[in-house]
Amino acid sequence: MKNQKQFGSITGLRALACLCIVCYHYFCLYVDDPGLGRDMLPWYPRSQYFFEYAKNASEMFFLLSGFLTAWHTRSRMEDLSFGAYAKRKFLKLFGASVIVNLWALLNLFLLGQAGLTAGAASVSPLRFLLSVLMINTGWFTSYAQTGLPVATTMWYIDVLLLCTLLYYPVCRLGKKRGVYLTLCAGMVFLGWICLDRTPNRPFLWIFDGRGYVPFFLGALLCEFQTWASERQRTLVSLLWFGFVTGFFLLHTALGFERVFGTLGTMRYVRYFTFVAAPGILLAALNLKPIRALLSLEPLVWLGGLSAAVYYVHNNIMQDYLLLNTLTGSKLDLLAPASFLLVLLSMIPWALLVHAAGARVSARRETRLKKRT
Repeated sequence: MKNQKQFGSITGLRALACLCIVCYHYFCLYVDDPGLGRDMLPWYPRSQYFFEYAKNASEMFFLLSGFLTAWHTRSRMEDLSFGAYAKRKFLKLFGASVIVNLWALLNLFLLGQAGLTAGAASVSPLRFLLSVLMINTGWFTSYAQTGLPVATTMWYIDVLLLCTLLYYPVCRLGKKRGVYLTLCAGMVFLGWICLDRTPNRPFLWIFDGRGYVPFFLGALLCEFQTWASERQRTLVSLLWFGFVTGFFLLHTALGFERVFGTLGTMRYVRYFTFVAAPGILLAALNLKPIRALLSLEPLVWLGGLSAAVYYVHNNIMQDYLLLNTLTGSKLDLLAPASFLLVLLSMIPWALLVHAAGARVSARRETRLKKRT
């Protein structure tokens, strides 16, 4: 995989994963939280499983992050101290964490004033501080101790940061390929053990399986892309993606819940994490038709904004709920047209966040060049 243009397909894949996450949180906020039925979803019944099960696109984000982290840093880890590596990763996320959590805290307060939720009164100073510092879930606390992060979507950032930091000692200890592969596989196995056991064992939140498993699977797939020949990559990707596609058609024909059970089952989480997501990533990298489709300019453009959309989307959806309530507006937030309106209104905010992040990165690179 020497051609960097293949990363365009990964960016396009990020765009689709981001759309899935937005749809799932739309379902949570506007349908599930008020206790409404599935038949209230936009484009029901065709959309019900997409909205409900799209949450597993988080696993795809972890997989892509593990792959790209390994691709960009594996060969350069010898030259990076842990302090420099950790600082770089933390500061990249810290500014956005502060802004998003303050925004979410204000929304919680206003929602509480409107009688729509318990509001900001339920957010303790400790919970807010841990949320901002990105050490809430997956570190040394559990949901049972501090509650969800103030901005609930930030749990992903919490766990991703820890996965990224843990990747450093894995690389330093795994200088030999065999040791490196063993350590990555060990992290996958550890995450698999903890995947369905954390609710009753709070300590195991430190090993959040939804993060470690796909992240280190992504690192293993990166290693496969590095040593396998083009023919081997194409053949494995074709067989794997063919199986995923065939299975998708099968469970669509039989009925989604007949195959995977009701919403929330770990059966689908494991299938998507270990089978579907890796197969889709390999297809995006190695199968020319899939790569061309995912490299379309609109998808790549949106994929470039996916991180910023992830940061802001939940808060924007809360803002619409607030405006609808506080102004007495009769906007039907469950109508397809309203869904598209909310979706499009995220783009300007995402552009602002993306531009701010680009300026910060440019300044940091300038300072680094001056030092060297």
